[in-house]
Amino acid sequence: MTTTGSAAETAALKPLRADAERNRMRIIAAARELFAERGLEVTLDDVAAHAGVGVGTVYRRFDNRDQLIEGVFVEHLHDVTARVSAALESPDTWNGVVTLFTYVGESMADDRGLASVMMRIDHTAPAIESAKRTMTSLIEQIHRRGVDEGILRPEIAHGDFFAFFTMLSAIADVTQSTAPGTWRRYLELMLDSIRADGTRHPLTVPAMTDEQIHAAQAARCRTR
Repeated sequence: MTTTGSAAETAALKPLRADAERNRMRIIAAARELFAERGLEVTLDDVAAHAGVGVGTVYRRFDNRDQLIEGVFVEHLHDVTARVSAALESPDTWNGVVTLFTYVGESMADDRGLASVMMRIDHTAPAIESAKRTMTSLIEQIHRRGVDEGILRPEIAHGDFFAFFTMLSAIADVTQSTAPGTWRRYLELMLDSIRADGTRHPLTVPAMTDEQIHAAQAARCRTR
């Protein structure tokens, strides 16, 4: 999948008029909803109808479905970046870390299409790499602050955040349909494991039952 010379790439280089930007965001929001409900095989016509815009408006922003899928993921990265920025602005670094991790879990649990998008897109696409660089730079800053303030265990590396986010995304994707909210239990365990002071808090979310585990496994098999 490539976007070289595409309408999406050209548009990304120029600022949009306010109305054009509103339409772009409506298209992306509609696509995210449809991807979550029906999978990634929806058409651009479907997205246009769901967004309440003409199909020509969609094609002016995205040449094809793959570019739209890429646009959805880039917007997700921008959302995460905004949360990292907010965490950096928080005077309470630990609270900023908790808020960031919670957002990642919530976004994956609430948007069931994101996991499919992450598996489908080309992670080396220029727009995605650019968004990731910005996000990674901010994550490095909040990690460094957490270590310097003695909040995060010193052996925690900024690259571990990627693994933590991936784990939260995976558990949210696998369990949300059969045991909603289970990811929060593993978020609590994760946060306890990275605190420098070794504090342990009571878990507020119960473990999955055998029945829920079997149901999650069966649901996973059906989607393969």
